[in-house]
Amino acid sequence: KKGYMYGDDVKYSCSDESKSTDDITWLNKYMKDQKKSRKNIDISEDVYVAGSGNRIILPKQSGMKYDLNRNAPFDIYNLDYCSSFIVYSSNYTKDKLFGCIITTFDCDNPENTKYELMIYDYLHSYCFSCTTLKGLGIGDIRFIEKSEHSIGYCPFVEFKANKARMGIVEVVEPLFDAVNLITSNTLDNIVDVVGGILLVINNTITGQDKKQVDETGSLTLSTIDPSKPVDARYLINQLQYGEVNLVREELIKTAYNIVGVPQATTQSTSGGDTGQARMLGGGWSRADIVAKQDEPCLKEAESEMLEIAISICNKQPDCKINDLYANDIEVNFCRNKNDNLLVKTQSLQTLIGMNVPKETALNIVELTANPHEVAIEWQTLNDSIEEKNKETEYKKEQLGGNESGLQKETEKETKEIE
Repeated sequence: KKGYMYGDDVKYSCSDESKSTDDITWLNKYMKDQKKSRKNIDISEDVYVAGSGNRIILPKQSGMKYDLNRNAPFDIYNLDYCSSFIVYSSNYTKDKLFGCIITTFDCDNPENTKYELMIYDYLHSYCFSCTTLKGLGIGDIRFIEKSEHSIGYCPFVEFKANKARMGIVEVVEPLFDAVNLITSNTLDNIVDVVGGILLVINNTITGQDKKQVDETGSLTLSTIDPSKPVDARYLINQLQYGEVNLVREELIKTAYNIVGVPQATTQSTSGGDTGQARMLGGGWSRADIVAKQDEPCLKEAESEMLEIAISICNKQPDCKINDLYANDIEVNFCRNKNDNLLVKTQSLQTLIGMNVPKETALNIVELTANPHEVAIEWQTLNDSIEEKNKETEYKKEQLGGNESGLQKETEKETKEIE
């Protein structure tokens, strides 16, 4: 699930005809400086395991030397969901009030532990200390300091995939409990088959005879009464592994479909299937549907993080990002966009023919997961071709419209280059 959603880095592009393309380019550079690709993968694990993950965005520490041409003026930190939390208003607005980070310190006495609580709201940061987190009362907390910050926002951001804050493991836990039970019983049955009970009919064997069976795998029996034939066999209650494995595979497939994970490599389709049929058979189309359902919450968190980061950038006089707002940015998850390629390219040609901006058109057809950089390269190529055509027309005018003269001039320039 992590690889499908965040295997490729999240990219930013223009959401409309805003002229802030240079600012977005710098924003992508700053995010690369902060290694946000890896941090997104890390926080997605928190989201899918615990249901939510916390992140804090802070300005660079005062006095720290850095180059705005290469380094971001902010730092992004992923927080442990077990030692951080965000408090929201209980009214219908559910506004974010503050966030807290709990840090554990060791004391001189190994039996005692000291905790430090760092709280950030929209204007100030507060530091408290305590010696316990259970049954905490007002008298158990010691105030340390209060300071004002210039971020203008509560710097905490919560990433979640759904309103209930449920991880994907929690959603399909009953199904995997059943898979574990089937697997355990299957292994137990294998042990039972190997250590089966030897049944001897119309005869008696000694412990030495049983030891001979275990060592040599053979047993000699004889009968005195022909009316009572001697027989020996193992009592085995063997499962039908084909049918059991079919049930197990169906449970896993159902679990993967619910949470939007492409099918395991054991799932295959026939060689005559079309590309779209293979996408359906392997669970990729279903995974994309669930991913689109998860994206709005994750994009909302990304936009909230960008709002804080841009606010920090605006407070730096020499920062390259100076004319950009979070609502100007389209957050793009980089999943496979090659399905229905012909339809998308035809739609793109139609939109370009209607003079729709290139980046907006690429966002509409979802042809690429990185429309901002593709649009810039596209425009650069068009400008280069247009400039070359102008040079050709100018030379043609200088030669009085003489096509042969223009050809000779071009051949001369080619020989000089060679």
